[in-house]
Amino acid sequence: MLDAAVSWAKEYGDVLGTVGFLFALTTVVLTNGKVILQRLKGNAVSALSPEAITVGMPTASANAGMSTRTDIVDAPPLAPDYGGKVAVAVMPPKELSEVDEHFSAGLADDIIADLQKAGFATPDIAAVARLKDGGADPQTIARKMGVSHVLTSSIRCQDKKLRITMQLVDPSSAVMWSDRYNTEGDDLMAVQEHVANRVASDIATFIQPGSALVDPNTGRTFRTRAEALEAVSSPKSRLVAFLLCLPPLGIFGVHRFYVGRPYTGALYIVTVGLIAFGWIIDTILILLGMLADGKGRPVRVWQPDPLKTLSDKP
Repeated sequence: MLDAAVSWAKEYGDVLGTVGFLFALTTVVLTNGKVILQRLKGNAVSALSPEAITVGMPTASANAGMSTRTDIVDAPPLAPDYGGKVAVAVMPPKELSEVDEHFSAGLADDIIADLQKAGFATPDIAAVARLKDGGADPQTIARKMGVSHVLTSSIRCQDKKLRITMQLVDPSSAVMWSDRYNTEGDDLMAVQEHVANRVASDIATFIQPGSALVDPNTGRTFRTRAEALEAVSSPKSRLVAFLLCLPPLGIFGVHRFYVGRPYTGALYIVTVGLIAFGWIIDTILILLGMLADGKGRPVRVWQPDPLKTLSDKP
């Protein structure tokens, strides 16, 4: 029986190899066609090319309420849409002593108004407050709201003197800027206006409004090229995918289970890597950063941000 099988393989080996190659090619096109097509275009519009991610610096149009836009596609949609502006989320102030019940809310509103005048975008403070009341820290708020920074503040009162402390926190929880403002007076509206104006001016000096990486489809902004690249890529590690693709694991589709394609992974087990042709093509695609995960995103970041990987889970 073994001799008969060997004889059959010798006689029909070419046909079997052709069928296996076509089967493998069809599977790869169906699961990775979008990524491969956009990469092969090779133009600046393709966000799948890292060269498409560039910093948009303020120009004359930025002063008119517009900013330089960068074409980035496949970024996960985030609300709200900031229209290409650098966004700063203002958290409700923390009261460390008794103050007028309306002072904190009025101060936050004035800061938002002055930040808007300075060219920044700000999410609705009610949405930010809901996240804060739910236990979210500034880092979580920054990621969920898609902003570059979160402004936290505290208010202390002694007699008629007020000390207001501000901190600008980025999505990694690093405090990028901090200052305190001492003031006093019976006219609380004047105090709010004075402090808000100084805060907005100081932040505008620290962060350049309109200087951001922008996804024109979602309005999401990014601080760095690396952050933008991760946002439009799979959170799966390209290095891990490559190691799992090495024989013998790769021949049985272990790398495909890892990137979220269990059905084709099971098919690789049955067909021994689609008669090895599929495994060879997958190896090449991983090396080129063109293998797509289960959601169609290219697996191209060698060591993704672990926080991003965790946030990607349902």
